[in-house]
Amino acid sequence: MRRKNRKWVAIAVGLYLLVMVSAYRWSVNQRLPGEDSLFIKIQREGVRKLAEEKAKAAQATPQPQPTGESRLAAAGPAYVAARYDGAHVVFIVAAETESRFASSPLMRSGTPVKVPAPAKLSAPLAELHELWEPDSQSLHFFPESVQKTKPGESWTLSVSPEATIPVIIDRVVVAPTGCSLALGFLATVPPEHRLAFAASGREYFAVRHTGVESADPPVASRIAELPHGKLFPAIAQQIEQQLTERMKQELSKIDARLLANAGTPGETAGRTVGDARPRTKEWIHADQGLLRGEGKLDYDFRGFRLTPDGAPRLFVRARWTLSGTPVFLMTAWFRADVPNPEERKAQADGGPARGTGVSVVLLSADSSWSKSLRESDVAVFIGDTLEFQAILNEFDADHDGWAELLVYSDHGDSIELAPYLYTDMGLAPLKTPLRRDVVSLDACLDP
Repeated sequence: MRRKNRKWVAIAVGLYLLVMVSAYRWSVNQRLPGEDSLFIKIQREGVRKLAEEKAKAAQATPQPQPTGESRLAAAGPAYVAARYDGAHVVFIVAAETESRFASSPLMRSGTPVKVPAPAKLSAPLAELHELWEPDSQSLHFFPESVQKTKPGESWTLSVSPEATIPVIIDRVVVAPTGCSLALGFLATVPPEHRLAFAASGREYFAVRHTGVESADPPVASRIAELPHGKLFPAIAQQIEQQLTERMKQELSKIDARLLANAGTPGETAGRTVGDARPRTKEWIHADQGLLRGEGKLDYDFRGFRLTPDGAPRLFVRARWTLSGTPVFLMTAWFRADVPNPEERKAQADGGPARGTGVSVVLLSADSSWSKSLRESDVAVFIGDTLEFQAILNEFDADHDGWAELLVYSDHGDSIELAPYLYTDMGLAPLKTPLRRDVVSLDACLDP
């Protein structure tokens, strides 16, 4: 090629490329508004269908129920507060700090002052009526959590499932709890909240240093005790059958433990027989009678709405006796399923149901009292009545639709008041319980 023609060839090639690029851009811009290429359409359609399938699967799959572990962080720690009078509550934050009869620095240092008892005693289960106010010389003996809590601080008191009120720390108090001393606070209900406090009618509450963050979105509270004695009269046979089956299962575990420990020094030591405490072989003999169906079952129940599904949960206290003597104690939680729409609406509104077609399912059980009967010399007094455990109050501080319960338990030589999270797998404790010895004061002294 001649040198003088190269310029024109380069210009021609450049013009050709410019025309091709312009033609391509023009063809792209000729799509109608909103029109995509075939490949883009296929991709977007696939993404849309996948999202729809995931949404349908999520709706069809029931969401897992929250457990005590998953809710514990949300609910936060709580202490048991007892009504002291019409304007005060008292609660313990450090139990069993010192022996009641030793030279405790909590009581021996300085000059503790007895707090005047209220004219009308309340909350007899807690027995927090004898309170002492320690002086400043005892301050450095207190746990750090007590030292850092100052008079005038505001805490949050759960009064009911719907209501919380503030209480103001008044002073540190020392309270005898059987053989031990415990530390806590006397707190004042502000005047503007005393009507609500009085109207609650309850004597035991849950108290927290800080409020609980509400669930997002919050669940409208339906938590309440249902009318006693009017629920489901047709389900007694189902309850008794499931209680008996669970009793036999629990009894086998307890007896296996008794037999495994039969040769230990504690079991072979001399013990009285009869109404006091039979030896292991007497318990095994009695348990065999229970397994043969010779025991008499006595039980009661209370109905509650404790969960977002609104289905009643039944709290059952059961006792089996032989010759009038309690030999097995158990508490259990049942769910009552109401298939009839009219009855389901009636029970959701808190009204009575006839029990037509109602079925009950045992969710959890606790036979620890029976273990105490067989292993403790003092626990023979448990089971004289069905009051060995009771529900004292219900709350929903985090507004998630699941209840928190304040529970009383009698262990024979001590009683316990503790806040729990309710779950269908059992109760999950929120904080160290308030425990009080019920043995005689002479038993507290070293021989």
